[in-house]
Amino acid sequence: MLFFLFIIYKYYKNMRKFSEDYIRGKKFEKKSLDYLNNNLNIFGTLYPSADATDNFDFYNQDFRVEHKKRYSINFKTTKFTTLYFDKVKYDKYLQLKKTCPHLRFFIIWECEDGRYYWEFKHQHYENEKGEIEFYFDKQYHQDRGNGYPQDTDMVHVFTESIRPIEELFL
Repeated sequence: MLFFLFIIYKYYKNMRKFSEDYIRGKKFEKKSLDYLNNNLNIFGTLYPSADATDNFDFYNQDFRVEHKKRYSINFKTTKFTTLYFDKVKYDKYLQLKKTCPHLRFFIIWECEDGRYYWEFKHQHYENEKGEIEFYFDKQYHQDRGNGYPQDTDMVHVFTESIRPIEELFL
């Protein structure tokens, strides 16, 4: 019985943290959308996705943009070699590219020291130096808001391929 109560407590605690993270994320998405539309206007007018489970936070007729807030990363001084995101977003990119080849897809990481972007590329893309920009991997044993650990497929983008948003001109 005690074990059962412990499981319920752990589930409740994890769901509460997920809810707090979700609310915080939505708040940062709104700020980022306002910034993209009012300060930079690189993409034209972007709209928030109406579906909370959509793979991209913002869209218009030409672009899909995913926003990630990284509270504790100073991009200029980070020792990380990659930033990552869920592979389901990449899979959605591949699916939408088949039906809407004109669409362009971006991920924007909002870090401690600014906003940075990467444009989605096909799987075997090599940059002008002949280097790959990203790879697939698994993130093991993470609680993804379900109250229990699970494995998640991830896309890791090398930091050398990620640019400051101010350098993006379309």
